[in-house]
Amino acid sequence: MIRTTTPNEIFIDREGVWYFGGAEMKRKDIVHYFYKYLKRDPEGRYQIEIENDRCRVVVEDAPYVVKSIDVGFCRHSNRPAIDVSLNDGSREGLSLDAPLRIGDDHILYCKVKEGEHEARFSRPAYYQFCRHIDYDSQRGEYRLLFNQRSYPLFLIKKWNRQESPEER
Repeated sequence: MIRTTTPNEIFIDREGVWYFGGAEMKRKDIVHYFYKYLKRDPEGRYQIEIENDRCRVVVEDAPYVVKSIDVGFCRHSNRPAIDVSLNDGSREGLSLDAPLRIGDDHILYCKVKEGEHEARFSRPAYYQFCRHIDYDSQRGEYRLLFNQRSYPLFLIKKWNRQESPEER
C-alpha cells in the first residue's frame, strides 16, 4: 500500500513493514530495536518509548504479523502446543484457551507479547493454521484437530478492549 506520511512519521503497514517519512525501513536491526520499545498510551495509540523519548507510530492494522506456525504437543500435558513466529523475529506460544479474533475478510488475529499487542496472521500462517481446523456441525463451532482429538477454538469478532485501527 502506498501511503502519504508526514516527514517524521513512523508507519507500520498491514503486512508489518515499517516506514519512516514514507520510505521503507530496510534495516531489520533497527526495526527489531524499535519493536522492543513499542508501547501503547492510555488511549490505545502506539508509540516507541525509549527512556524519556516518545515517538508516535501509526499502525494500519496490527503491529505484529504471524509469519508461520509450528504445531507440536506439550510435554506436560496431552494438549497440542502451537508456536507462532512473528515478524519481529521472535517466537511465542499461542494459548489455546485465549480467543482468536476474526476480522474483516476473515483475517485471523491473536494476542501476543503477554496479551499487550495484536498480531495479524499472514496468509501462509493462516493456511497453516486452517489445516488443523474443522467445523463441528453438531456443536455448531469450529474446533482444532490434533492427533485425532478435537479441542474447542474460541473465535470472537471484537476484543473486550476497543482496538480498532481507527481508534489508534
